[in-house]
Amino acid sequence: METIYKNEILGESGCCNVNFLVHDNKFYVMDNHLCASWCWEQKINPAYQYGIFHIDRHYDLLNNLSDAYLRTNHDRLTGTNFDDFNSLANATDIRYDNYIDAFYRLHPGLLTKAYYCTHHDGSDWRNMSLKSISSDATDVKIYDLVDNVDYWIGKSDIEHWILNIDLDFFFQGQGEEGYYRFLTTHYVKKLCRAIKKVLDKIDVISIALSPEFCNGWGPSFDVLHIIEDELGFKMPFKYRKIGGRDILV
Repeated sequence: METIYKNEILGESGCCNVNFLVHDNKFYVMDNHLCASWCWEQKINPAYQYGIFHIDRHYDLLNNLSDAYLRTNHDRLTGTNFDDFNSLANATDIRYDNYIDAFYRLHPGLLTKAYYCTHHDGSDWRNMSLKSISSDATDVKIYDLVDNVDYWIGKSDIEHWILNIDLDFFFQGQGEEGYYRFLTTHYVKKLCRAIKKVLDKIDVISIALSPEFCNGWGPSFDVLHIIEDELGFKMPFKYRKIGGRDILV
C-alpha cells in the first residue's frame, strides 16, 4: 500500500484533522472521512455515470459550502495533490460531513444513484443537494445490507460505483460510557464477502476509521483488520499503544 499521508503519533481526528491516508489499487483507507472525496477524484472517469453506496453511522450530507467557495477552490478540491486538498480541511470548509455534497456539486450529473445504510444520524438527503438521486427506497436497513448489497450493485444498470464505508457504522453510542461494537465479526465478514462478489463494478472504495466514534483507535483498527483480511489489501503500518500514546509503526 502507498502511504499518501501519515502522522506517526496519532492525534484527534475530529471534524477536520487527518492522521493518515493510504492507497492500494481501488482501496483508500483514512482516519477522517473528509479525505474520501479526494480519493474519488483520483479514480473517477468523468465520462461515466456512478452510483454511490454509503455505509456509515452518519449520512455525511451537510451542504454548508457556497457555490463561490467551490468555484474558488475547484482545483484544490479536484486535483491530484493531497496536501493542497488537505489545506482546505477545517471546521468551516471541507470536513467529515460535507465532502459528499461538495463532490456531487463539483461534478453535476456524475452521481445518478445513491444508497445509504446508516444509523440515521445527521441530516438526510431530503433537503440536501442529493435529493434528486435519492429516495426512501434506498435508505437501507442494517439487517438487509449483508444479504442484498451485492444484488443492488450487481444487478444495477449502473456499471460504475463508489463504495464509501465508515467503521463507526459497526459501533453504537452508550452515552458517557462511549461506544461499543454491536455488529459481530461474522457480520463484518459476511458484508465483505458480499462486496467481493461485485468488486468489478466498484471503481473506488473509501474506508474511514473515525476513532472518536469507535471507542478509540484500537477498536477501529480491530475492525479494519477484519476487512483487510477479507478484501485482500494490506496496511503499510501497524497501530500500537506505547507509553500512553497512539502510534503507527
